Amino acid sequence: MNKYFNEQSTILVTGASSGIGKHLSKILTSVYGAKVIGVARSEEKLSAIKSELGDKFTYLTADVSIESEWQKLFNELSASSVKITGLINCAGVLPKFSSFNAEYFDKNKSVIDVNFLSVIYSAKYFLSELTNQPYPIMINVSSSSALCPFGGISLYSATKAGVERFSESLSAENKKLKVVTVMPGFTKTEVLRSQNASEKEKGLIDKISAKPEKVAKKILKRARKGKTRIITGFDAHLMNFLFKFFPRTAPRLIGWFLKKTKMKIFEEI
Repeated sequence: MNKYFNEQSTILVTGASSGIGKHLSKILTSVYGAKVIGVARSEEKLSAIKSELGDKFTYLTADVSIESEWQKLFNELSASSVKITGLINCAGVLPKFSSFNAEYFDKNKSVIDVNFLSVIYSAKYFLSELTNQPYPIMINVSSSSALCPFGGISLYSATKAGVERFSESLSAENKKLKVVTVMPGFTKTEVLRSQNASEKEKGLIDKISAKPEKVAKKILKRARKGKTRIITGFDAHLMNFLFKFFPRTAPRLIGWFLKKTKMKIFEEI
């Protein structure tokens, strides 16, 4: 029996209504027998997952970008005497690809709240409780953009790099808490919903994107084997390699390649 994911585990999963978070919830309940508390904004989507997964899955609606919502989550679970043994931060948004300027920041500053501060809030309210469990685990889903920056995703890349560094710092501070950072490459999720891609472009992106259920399986499989830094997808591994050995050239090379695709979503990079 795996000590992190089993029938005695209660895992809180943010971003559980779709994508990687949804499939993590499915695998945790159906394969490992764990109890999952799914968190997302859409009650309709969460309710549908509840109908599919049954009693092992419960949910709470919340906007994880707002600190008071985390306080509310903590209070609700405490009132029900629910103690979580694991926390998976999977919520995230990717704004339209564009060069940084004042207008871009004002329009997309919520990215900081969703991608980065939500992870901070989760730790603020649940870290103490987690570390009191026999085998506590925290999984924070970052992005391949944390491995190698490039133009057009400044806020997204910065927040995802922040998640990686925050996770590593937590791991260094807490010997008992297992902290896992995940850097997935392109995945077929709703994170690209802000890109206004054409049907043709969506088809091309799908061809190079991993299935979320496959990514979810890899995350849990590697986490239970003791991995604390998980990279998934050929594109993510390539970005990691390029930036490691060519830190000045890699960002420009990636930007050049994206421009060469002549896809509309990259035209403002």
